[in-house]
Amino acid sequence: MSSSSQEKVDLSEKAKEVPSDVDSEANVIAPIHGDDTLHRTMKNRHIAMISIGGVIGTGLFLGTASSLANGGPVGLLLGYAIVGTVCFAVMVSLGEMVAYLPLPGGHITMAERFCGPTMAFTLGWNYWYSWTLTLPAELSAAAVLINYWNDTVNDAAWITIFLVVVIFINCFGARAYGEAEFVFASIKVLTITGLIILGIVLDLGGGPNHDRLGFRYWKHPGPFAQFADIPGTKGRFLAWWSVMTQAAYSYLGTEIVAIAAGEAKNPRRNIPQSHQARLRPYSALLHRRRHYYRPLGTLER
Repeated sequence: MSSSSQEKVDLSEKAKEVPSDVDSEANVIAPIHGDDTLHRTMKNRHIAMISIGGVIGTGLFLGTASSLANGGPVGLLLGYAIVGTVCFAVMVSLGEMVAYLPLPGGHITMAERFCGPTMAFTLGWNYWYSWTLTLPAELSAAAVLINYWNDTVNDAAWITIFLVVVIFINCFGARAYGEAEFVFASIKVLTITGLIILGIVLDLGGGPNHDRLGFRYWKHPGPFAQFADIPGTKGRFLAWWSVMTQAAYSYLGTEIVAIAAGEAKNPRRNIPQSHQARLRPYSALLHRRRHYYRPLGTLER
């Protein structure tokens, strides 16, 4: 038997093997390769809100503005619907894997177990790189949001405050992170629900001028934008493609629940429940874009 065939057989046997040192019902995970012991301290409500909050963030509240201007309302809807469908399918599959093998490391550990160490190495460093860029982007976005209400304070002050808060939360372990995520994700859900209601009210003429908008801006200048003023089908295709890029960033963070599986209580029950809850915010995203951006479709243009 060749070395490549033997390696495939070894990986296949390793994928089927359930580790004896990982008990999903226990409160402590045994150390792996000399690492520190992990404690299963996050409850079902923590995992559920981490799952829901992962799809509601900077990419939604700020990124959709540029996506709307570049792609138009239909381009925005199609872009987020396609990326969201792919993301949901991947997360359901990942949820099954981590519920069966709730190991520390989440999808990175799964890559090593089912594909090989090279895949895990590549995925791990790419994941580190993405979050190294995402953290400062999130901090900057927080300062941008505050500037809508108070632009007298330098952005560096707000960024420093939020960075200290992030570091402070992470100093107290998984339980504190779970509680903080539960609170912040609850605020996100209330905010997105309020925006959906606001979009419907504005569409039906409930604004200050009582002007019923309906599909007005879908008719003129139209449901699609022409990217960079490129005429014809090519411009509309590029407009939709630019939305796809932004949508991919918006769904970043949905995989955090797989990382959290290693520190969740009874993950074989809680992880499937949290992934089922993911369908609700995904539907809310599409619902919001249909009602909120329908009347406002091309105001920026």
